[in-house]
This record gives sequence, C-alpha cells and structure tokens, in this order.
Amino acid sequence: MKEELPAPMKTLSEISADLLTAFKNLREIVRRPSKLDEKTKRLALTAAYAAIGCVDCLAGCITEGLSEGIGLDELLEAASIAVLVHGAEAVITIHKAIKMIRGKIQ
Repeated sequence: MKEELPAPMKTLSEISADLLTAFKNLREIVRRPSKLDEKTKRLALTAAYAAIGCVDCLAGCITEGLSEGIGLDELLEAASIAVLVHGAEAVITIHKAIKMIRGKIQ
C-alpha cells in the first residue's frame, strides 16, 4: 500500500513534483546517520518541530519515532526542550500534537 502524503506535502506536489522530490531527498540526506545517529536526529527533530509550532510535523515525528522504537517518554522529553527555546507556545504545540495522536499511541 502506498503511503498517504500529509496535506502540506500534497500541496507541494501539486505546485511542483520536482519540489516534492527535492524536499524528500533533502529529508533523506539530513536524516542519514553521520556524526549523529538516527535516534539522536529524531529527538532533535522532535524538539525543533515543537519549537517552531508545527503541530502536524510534531505529531508525525512522534508517530515515526514510536515506530522506530523510541519511547514516548524520550520523545516528549526532547519536545519539552522546546519550552526553553519557545516558552508557552511550545507547551501548546506539544499538547495539541499529543491530543492529535492520542488514539494512535498506547
């Protein structure tokens, strides 16, 4: 079964299939293990998405992290770092993301 694209990625693909491909390629390159392993990069992404306030991005990142075997407690601890960076808005983003995926996690 083909993976469903999130709505923002669908929009990007409608604008330009090349842009979507470029974004996917960049994402793959950034997420490759190098100096930092995949788990560390996932945790950093979790904190970054919470800090910028992207609820959909954070929910997706947490969901992917869980499927990669990262504990919810670790992902939420990483997300909580955003509170230092972005204060109360990060708390609201974390709350909304967890609310969004509540039925998908145990």
